[in-house]
Amino acid sequence: MPDTVLSVSSFSLREQLGPIVFRFRDPSGAEQTFTLDNPKLFGLGDYPRRARDAFGIDAIETTGFQFTGLDDPEIDRFAAGLRASGTSLLNIAVDVGDLADPDPERRTVDVAELKAWIARFAAMGSTFVRVNAGSPMSAHHGTEPPDQLVEALVDLGSFAVAEGTRLLVENHGGRSSDPWWLAALLDAVGAESCGLLLDLGNFDSLLKPMRARFQQIPDADDPEVAGFLAGLDLSQLYAGIEALAPRAEHVSVKTHLVADDGTIGAVDLGRALGILVDHGYDGPYAVEYEGAGGDPWVKSRRVLEATREALAVARTGH
Repeated sequence: MPDTVLSVSSFSLREQLGPIVFRFRDPSGAEQTFTLDNPKLFGLGDYPRRARDAFGIDAIETTGFQFTGLDDPEIDRFAAGLRASGTSLLNIAVDVGDLADPDPERRTVDVAELKAWIARFAAMGSTFVRVNAGSPMSAHHGTEPPDQLVEALVDLGSFAVAEGTRLLVENHGGRSSDPWWLAALLDAVGAESCGLLLDLGNFDSLLKPMRARFQQIPDADDPEVAGFLAGLDLSQLYAGIEALAPRAEHVSVKTHLVADDGTIGAVDLGRALGILVDHGYDGPYAVEYEGAGGDPWVKSRRVLEATREALAVARTGH
């Protein structure tokens, strides 16, 4: 078996990478923004080298919203950082627009912008580009995946192939966090056009109570957070992983808590990765530390170590 590709998302280090502005259309179609005013201790152009040196990895991930837009000069610095460090780009997550929107003019604008992101990062050699299966805030998902979403993903998937990368969607809130709805979408789009990024933490049994309790990303060093996470019933989360594991091409190892003793939560990585291994998954993994507070480098490194440990146990049984 070839060595497992492990990476760490730049989102894990967001508290040191400067302000982030999330832009989205709310269920009424109005444009909304949400800002995290993080200090900028270093730039994304430095992340490839720093991640390689700190984590001992050869691959990284990034997110589109950590850049200010396609005209952000930091994108060129990021590309240069990849080349200089010898680090490969496994994936970029792009959160643009709402492909489920029935308005053809808005959807055309969204598809065009997504194609520009795909082309820009495919040129850097990104293995995957993840887009949303309609905005997590969309009011247009329906009980069945809408035709306009399927058509947009087929179009984007063909474009991604032509650019030399692979389009993925993710369980990422809204109807996409329903594994059966997402499976129906993937079937409708077709495996030749689009694959699945399986996020271990993005299921409603975790997402909904987190959003109901916390308005922003909670401070993982707050004892209240640990107690809250420990009290959640995540049985449906593991059922979702079980349902989607056979379709996964890439996995996001999302964690919300790293305690002082190294304990990780809310997802039990041993259980989650054991399910994936049992289904024969041997693709790449990306650490995405979602907690706040403390040293994100130390906490991300612990999640990376725990991922290696859990995979070793799952594959050997000890």
